Amino acid sequence: MNARSARRVTAIALVGSLALAGLAIANAESSVQVALRQKRDLREQIGQIQETRRVRRLALHKRIRFTQARLHNAPSVTEVGDRGRYRQFRSQQLDRITEIRRQEREMVRSARGRVRALRSRRNQLASWIDSLPFQRCPVAGNVSVADNFGVIREMPGTPRHVHQGNDIAASTGTPIVAPFDGNAVASSSDLGGMQVKVYGARGYVYNAHLSAFGKLGVVSVGDVVGYVGMTGNATAPHNHFEWHPGDGTAMDPFMYLAAVC
Repeated sequence: MNARSARRVTAIALVGSLALAGLAIANAESSVQVALRQKRDLREQIGQIQETRRVRRLALHKRIRFTQARLHNAPSVTEVGDRGRYRQFRSQQLDRITEIRRQEREMVRSARGRVRALRSRRNQLASWIDSLPFQRCPVAGNVSVADNFGVIREMPGTPRHVHQGNDIAASTGTPIVAPFDGNAVASSSDLGGMQVKVYGARGYVYNAHLSAFGKLGVVSVGDVVGYVGMTGNATAPHNHFEWHPGDGTAMDPFMYLAAVC
């Protein structure tokens, strides 16, 4: 198996791991967007279960108080004049209270089990999202990501070199965003044109060929740090995107971009 095939297998395995969390990948949404939406839906479901439990418990407690009031206000055995009938009445009301309390225990046990299962699934989603280096696609909107890391580049006016990132094709002026919280730093070069790096807790990303800079300095995930262009040595508008984990050498980001773009 060659290196590119191995990367594709890894990418498929990464996206396939979503099945463990019950995700369905939609064409219009990235895997992370689907995960975030389902995480939000799970939180709402948990809230609905807890609210339903609260309302039902109040209703059951009201029934218990009503039954207890019937016992308290019932005629005495002397007034009834029939000890067997009196005992039957009391037994019926006590049995009713016991049954209502059993229903309450069962309802609470069922609700707790459902909430526990939903929280477990939500935690799985949160862990998967947190495990990814990128929380957002670095280019907003509809984009095309080229799996061209490691390709030998030979372009006029540029020394022969190994391509260290993935090219993300998009229209000029398309926003480039921070894929994680960090610090955005602008620079320029003959090869990359207008460039911006975003440094985060796990390393940094490098974006090149920008048409303009956006927010620099401290940024949050999703902040616009620049705009797609074709400055430097580029023949079409795109964002040359590199991923440097641990601030070290570039690593192929394709399988992670596949999850967020």
